[in-house]
Amino acid sequence: MKRVVILTASIGGGHNATSSAIKTYADTYRDEYEVVIIDVIEYIIPTLSKVVEKTYELNVKNFPEFYGWQYDMNNNTDGKLASSLLPFHSKLKDLISEYEPDVIICVHPVSVSSIIRVREKYEFSYKVVVVVTDYDYHASWIHENVDMFIVSSNFMRLKLIDDKIPEDRIKDTGIPTNHELNNRVDKYKARYMLNLKDKNTILIMGGSFGAGNLMDLVNAVMESSLDLQCVVIAGNNKKLKKELLKICAETDKDIIIEGYTEKISLYMDAADVLVTKPGGLTVTEALIKNLPLIITKPIPGQEEENATYLLNHGIGVRLDKEKELHILIEDLLSDQVRLKHMIELQNHYAKPDAVKDLFLAIDDLMRE
Repeated sequence: MKRVVILTASIGGGHNATSSAIKTYADTYRDEYEVVIIDVIEYIIPTLSKVVEKTYELNVKNFPEFYGWQYDMNNNTDGKLASSLLPFHSKLKDLISEYEPDVIICVHPVSVSSIIRVREKYEFSYKVVVVVTDYDYHASWIHENVDMFIVSSNFMRLKLIDDKIPEDRIKDTGIPTNHELNNRVDKYKARYMLNLKDKNTILIMGGSFGAGNLMDLVNAVMESSLDLQCVVIAGNNKKLKKELLKICAETDKDIIIEGYTEKISLYMDAADVLVTKPGGLTVTEALIKNLPLIITKPIPGQEEENATYLLNHGIGVRLDKEKELHILIEDLLSDQVRLKHMIELQNHYAKPDAVKDLFLAIDDLMRE
């Protein structure tokens, strides 16, 4: 039995979702691997974990420019060493002694530098695998002694090589997602299963805490002259969901409001267009579903970099003014050549077997 510890952090929803996808795949298909997920901040300083999570949420929702400034200020790979974001080595030593891992997978940059320092200081032998959960990377992900980098694209592979990371340590197998996303449901059937009408469907998502001016986006969709239905996923933001439900009660438009849901895959199958902030995991899921993307204002930092990747590769369009969403939707839906081209490119760049390929890469790493 090979023991794998995944180190995550509840800072944004994508890292935990990626962790869950990796563990679920191992539990289902790779029983020679025993996988444990650890929220590293919760493990080291339980009282600080919720504070860090809430601070991140408040920053990206209310002070995105400040968050972007912080992101850029520390984004320098010249030394090829990740910043020490988590310098509590004694607790990390306890974690290693408790779980005795053969492999540690870092799906959040907070632990990368420290977990390598612990290995060096205490002469542990575990391998360190870094799974970057976006379409570009911040310097905090990078350390010259990482054994293997898992990245989302050839662009990132080339960028790491340019940062002098040995090519044989880089696998551009994609961001691991729930393997069940590959099981697509026919659009008509998905709408029937979700009790939706069979007509053009716009899916609007705001991430795990419902960020992204969803109120303005919904108001803009209601201005459309097309016969649309709009599904809005408000995440865990109960206040936002309540406000959105008030809008529904005052309009004859077909608007459906959902809070947190485990049916995202099915809603994507039912939709014609996804309107969302460009979080790494959401983008990855949309590519697997070949679902045309309208990108709303990204958070400065990793989401801005994700947006640049999507636009450069022709797999998304960008919305800068929320009030013009209905115009962009009408333009996109009326342009069948553009839609067809976007879907073909999404299919080309999607990596639906990323979680399977991750374990194949770990197999090779363990044989070295």
